[in-house]
Amino acid sequence: MSKGRRVLGSALVLGAVIWIAYYIIKIKGYASMDASGLSDGQVTAIKKSIQAAVVVSGFLLGGLLGAVVQRSKFCIAAACHNVVTTRDLTQTRAYAMALFVAIPLTQLLYRAGIVDISRSIYISSSFTWLSYIAGGFIFGVGIVYAGGCASRILVRAGEGNLGGLVSVLAFIFSSGATLWGITAMVRVDYLDKLTLNMKSQYLPNIFSNVPLWVIVLIIEAVLLIFMLRSPKDSEWRSLKWPLAGASIGLIIALAWWINGLAFKAVPNVDSFSFSGLDDPTLLQAWGPKSLTFALADAQTFRYIILWTGETINFAVATVFGVIAGSLISALISGTFNWVAPPLQQFKYNLIGGLLMGFGAVLAMGCNIGQGLSGISTLSIGSFLTMSFIFAGAIAGAKFMTWRIMREA
Repeated sequence: MSKGRRVLGSALVLGAVIWIAYYIIKIKGYASMDASGLSDGQVTAIKKSIQAAVVVSGFLLGGLLGAVVQRSKFCIAAACHNVVTTRDLTQTRAYAMALFVAIPLTQLLYRAGIVDISRSIYISSSFTWLSYIAGGFIFGVGIVYAGGCASRILVRAGEGNLGGLVSVLAFIFSSGATLWGITAMVRVDYLDKLTLNMKSQYLPNIFSNVPLWVIVLIIEAVLLIFMLRSPKDSEWRSLKWPLAGASIGLIIALAWWINGLAFKAVPNVDSFSFSGLDDPTLLQAWGPKSLTFALADAQTFRYIILWTGETINFAVATVFGVIAGSLISALISGTFNWVAPPLQQFKYNLIGGLLMGFGAVLAMGCNIGQGLSGISTLSIGSFLTMSFIFAGAIAGAKFMTWRIMREA
């Protein structure tokens, strides 16, 4: 890649970061302002300003994620199944680095009172243990067949890979059907009814006698030891993979930050419409969140086909951002190329996308939603889901290897 293209790419990344920082400062000002004397018109204008800031930030954060994944080829599907297929743990360590950065930053935001992760779906939802297990495993199998995780298939579509586009479309269809359509009854009537009686899924609340800093320190130590134990000749020793993992972890934390501030700013500005932070309407529309693609992809499809009756939100903006970011990155690096995989691979892309959509909604999150955003909140359900995503990916990889050897 030429020097001019590198400078352009760096300038775009720096500009996106500065823009996000500006919006964080702006929304923080709304969250702390004295709104008692505002007129109805001023309240409406400020709420629109907050909404615009959140949406644009979502697009920019998605764009940054898309660019990082496109340039590094980061994929949590590979991080999972490479454990038994290639025995190369480079991508697994990159995932560990993302957690290494995202967990302490998210917990610092929580303890500083900036982001109330206790009201996020990962902490406050019922512990639907069977849905976490089944959904995680099915999703794990799906990412092997699709040839990439939830973020990777979006990036592959942005790069011009038609197989990735098939996986994305199948993912969208399946997740929408499991959220609102015909397969939703399987989730609602059967699997989601099996719950454990837990007031909170927050790990420090479960181990209440252990200080938060000790829990975080133990997790960070395990992740650090795993990363440091890489072989001396490993590709992990280059700057590319640690930087990619750290960047993704930072993006997760920034997403929590911007949405956490908006969650506090809106009821402060509009105390008439919202009774407080526990208002169900506020939680549904503005609840603290970070990146995830299970709900986001389905909402994006609904937004596209029902544009006149829908409002773009943070989740939808991140999907558009990932595609745009990966496309721009591919064009700048000269790696964009229309690619049509063999017909057999299209079949796998379709099956994988369908499994991913169903499993992700069932588990209340994908490898990004539960595997990064959820684990950064120290949610027990997220740890459980991600462990079965790993198990599903390993099982799927072994099954595909067996089939290939059988057909050879």
